[in-house]
Amino acid sequence: MTTVVDSKETPLPAPTVVLTYASEANLPSDMDLQTALAMWVKEMTLPNVEMVQVGNTVFVGHRGKYKNKNKIMGRVFNVDTARNLVANTVKYFKVLQQKGITHYSVAFDEGTLEQAAKAVGRALRGTGIQAGMASTESGQMMLFVQFPTNIKEAKL
Repeated sequence: MTTVVDSKETPLPAPTVVLTYASEANLPSDMDLQTALAMWVKEMTLPNVEMVQVGNTVFVGHRGKYKNKNKIMGRVFNVDTARNLVANTVKYFKVLQQKGITHYSVAFDEGTLEQAAKAVGRALRGTGIQAGMASTESGQMMLFVQFPTNIKEAKL
């Protein structure tokens, strides 16, 4: 990702964040930008999808159904600075906690967001929130987050 727009200087609307991110994303070789954008726009309009923008980061989350309604699988579109991305993520986690979410996971390409994810982990120390990362066979990293079930336990 080469385009970085500091949200403290220039806040962008969510469609601009997604378009900017998409135009520079590492897409599969059999997918062009138009197809990726069409898929992401369709994804964002699904009934169980929640979208939250913090700074120049857009968090898209798929809330589970039935027994899993307090779990979210997410996607992150970011063009903000690394420092702001960490702060944006911590703020987003506060939103998830307030909604009663107990588990959050997100996948990203290896070599892209590991340092930011580690910085988020450091920011979460002492909050009662547990987080971990794992590498997948497909060359992606997964970030797993578990929030305390009692919101008063967390100190975010």
